[in-house]
Amino acid sequence: MGEHTVRINLLGPLEVVHLNAVITPTAAKLRQVLALLALHSGRVVRNEQILEELWEDNPPISVTTTMQTYIYQLRKLLRLQRPGLAPAGEVDTRPLPSLQTSPGGYSLTYQPEGLDSYRFEQLVNQGRAESAAGRWTDASATLAHAGLLWRGPALADVNVGPVLRAEILRLDEFRRNALELRLEADLRLGRHHELIGELARLVGQEPTNEGLHAKLIIALYRAGRRAEALRVYQQLRTALNHELGLDPSDELQRLHRAVLDADRSLDLEPDTDAHRVTSPEPQCQLPPRRSNLVSRDQPRAAALAALRADGAGGPATIVVTGPPASGKSAFATEIAHLVRRQYPDGQLYARLTDDDGNPADRSETLGHFLRALGDQRADVPAGFDDRVLGFRSRTSDRRLLTVFEDVTSLDQLAGLMPSGDDCAVIVISRRRIVPSPSATVIELSPLDLDQSATMLAQLFGPGDDSARSAADADLLRLCDGLPGALETVASRLKVHSHWTTARAVRWIKAELARDGGATSDPLGLRAGVWQSYQCLTPLGRAAFRVVTGELTGSVSAAGLAARLFVPEHVAETTLDELAELCLVTIREDDSSVCRCLPGISAVGRQLAEEHDRLTEVLGGDDAFGIPEQGRLVLQPAQQST
Repeated sequence: MGEHTVRINLLGPLEVVHLNAVITPTAAKLRQVLALLALHSGRVVRNEQILEELWEDNPPISVTTTMQTYIYQLRKLLRLQRPGLAPAGEVDTRPLPSLQTSPGGYSLTYQPEGLDSYRFEQLVNQGRAESAAGRWTDASATLAHAGLLWRGPALADVNVGPVLRAEILRLDEFRRNALELRLEADLRLGRHHELIGELARLVGQEPTNEGLHAKLIIALYRAGRRAEALRVYQQLRTALNHELGLDPSDELQRLHRAVLDADRSLDLEPDTDAHRVTSPEPQCQLPPRRSNLVSRDQPRAAALAALRADGAGGPATIVVTGPPASGKSAFATEIAHLVRRQYPDGQLYARLTDDDGNPADRSETLGHFLRALGDQRADVPAGFDDRVLGFRSRTSDRRLLTVFEDVTSLDQLAGLMPSGDDCAVIVISRRRIVPSPSATVIELSPLDLDQSATMLAQLFGPGDDSARSAADADLLRLCDGLPGALETVASRLKVHSHWTTARAVRWIKAELARDGGATSDPLGLRAGVWQSYQCLTPLGRAAFRVVTGELTGSVSAAGLAARLFVPEHVAETTLDELAELCLVTIREDDSSVCRCLPGISAVGRQLAEEHDRLTEVLGGDDAFGIPEQGRLVLQPAQQST
């Protein structure tokens, strides 16, 4: 709902959000007045109604002054303007709510889409129309979306009076009708197995509700559990008799006889499938599979086992991470293609960071997903919150695979994860993150020399003599076991087919030794290192400069602390940050010493020198906040002692 300056949520605890800041009133009477005005948005609330709501039959002597004080406080707290009055010091083209004084009362002029109760009623009316048209899939999704707007009992933390109490009863009845409509739609779609647990919980809460019991009986019967269906009927009859002195209705008794007779009329309607699928064919948005990927048997087995696990705590999730050019995307894409048949409702893909390091717009990503799942452009909600709810409802009963690439933080995934236990998620991240407690993190380590030689042979193809010469140990070591570097070298050798291995080695070493003006990128590492570098905090960037400035490629926490003028425990935490982004590895036997791969270290030095040169040309301070005394870290350690 980013298009509304003020958002008011009533379906649960009262919540008021202004420009993403929660500004809910804390005073009890203010909360009552606000809820009353919001529920009657666009209409005049008479003074008599406010009096009845706040004090019933015992108003204070200065009741008019007290009401005016509450209105003033609401305007001030929630920045609700008087008609025609613009907010001071702000430029905002979006329509602002206003609190108007009318003869005999007050009215809140407010865009109704910013009120969750209005959106709920609109969705229920839409779902009712879809049900009447026999569009059961659409009706189920719309009504499930409506149900997700509820965060608990309406106005759960407001001391309500008689007027609000009547409104809450009306909303509760609307919610009950929406629930029964959605259950009916799901039964029409043949989802009886999925409904049994939910219906059993609902009848436990309402032991005399005949409508819910009838749906549970039908669901159990269609699931082949006729004896349990008959027991549910007996439990309902006992509850009605003991509590109300009634027998089940004629409709329930007919249903009972139909179960006893195994009446075919209880079976799923044969024409249900005609209404079940209203969305296009399931989409596969996965990138093309790479055929030259070197074997990674152990991580592949771990990934497949995690994605094939029964979803007991949400979607099965794996996070694929590793150093720049470690082949994260190729590995994850291969895994996605291997398991895609297990997720027949579609495979979605989204890149969450662009080449400049800017995060993707999550609302746009959700719109892309919803359209892929069958929503027409006009049907996709405009607000982010509603798109989140829509995506949850669309994925709650599907077997869907979603792949997110270039993820750098958990915030980027907020609202984008599918909700169904039968879904799966693959996250490709340059940072070690854990989206859910059950997620499996798979870190791709560099290849050894034998694996590197095998991969080069695959890249050149069978019968190519260049593969044998390229498998020189010096050349393989220069690639640091990084699949991306091996691919770059193989491409270079194919272009320069007259090069000897010795010449290729000399050229790569020369390019890596050049200063920050180098642009040839002999190992294809620059983009990946730069994007990971941008994810670091200012202190983390300074630490990375220290590490890459060490010709040995390793540094201790004590040495880093001395170079950055920070306590040693801060240096250790900063090294952990570098390791989290897979820019360094920390020795297992001593967490205070880290090591950086030579190729990444060389590219890191070049990028730091390029930045220094640019800073000097622009005449500005270091953009990364390195302390003045820390300028020593921009030079190799041997030159700064």
